[in-house]
Amino acid sequence: MNRLFRLLVAALLPLLAAAPAWAVEASLSPGAHPLAVGSAFPDVSLAGQVSPEAATRLGLAPGKAQRPVSALGTEILVVEIFSMYCPYCQKEAPEVNALYDLIDKRGLSNRIGVIGVGAGNSEAEVDIFRKKYAVPFALFADPDFVVHKQVGQVGTPFFYVLRKKPGGGYAVLGASLGVMDSPAAFLSRITRAAGI
Repeated sequence: MNRLFRLLVAALLPLLAAAPAWAVEASLSPGAHPLAVGSAFPDVSLAGQVSPEAATRLGLAPGKAQRPVSALGTEILVVEIFSMYCPYCQKEAPEVNALYDLIDKRGLSNRIGVIGVGAGNSEAEVDIFRKKYAVPFALFADPDFVVHKQVGQVGTPFFYVLRKKPGGGYAVLGASLGVMDSPAAFLSRITRAAGI
């Protein structure tokens, strides 16, 4: 029995070593079907409180409201699908904050916006996450997984990078599951894909 176990472990180790690194740094969703690059991003409804600073950067009126994603005014939009209960999202929060700050420091805040959507999270849960991790960008609640279903029931954290379409709405420019390697590398990929 011991020999069989060792053989099994020896056979599985190369397979585990070849597994994508992102799978270890994300909460997987069994029904996931991410939106394809180039496809239209659904005009999902975003609900929640938006600070005056975040509203200005997104081209919105501040305050609490329900608004479609197409109402956002940024040319490029990074959408993080997160959950306050996802340990990888908690680990990633400072990195996403750093990405947001880096966008500002590089003078790109008038072109690139960042939002988060709390899959399965109420407004109160999103607010707890916002305060605990000092999130400076707009976070929206999705307590009934309505938005989550519309964007492909993806795992968390999941990042969509969107580009505003000439006729309105957004198209998917890129998508990735898991923890980003670094804010600078992630921003570099965004600017390359967007031609900025």
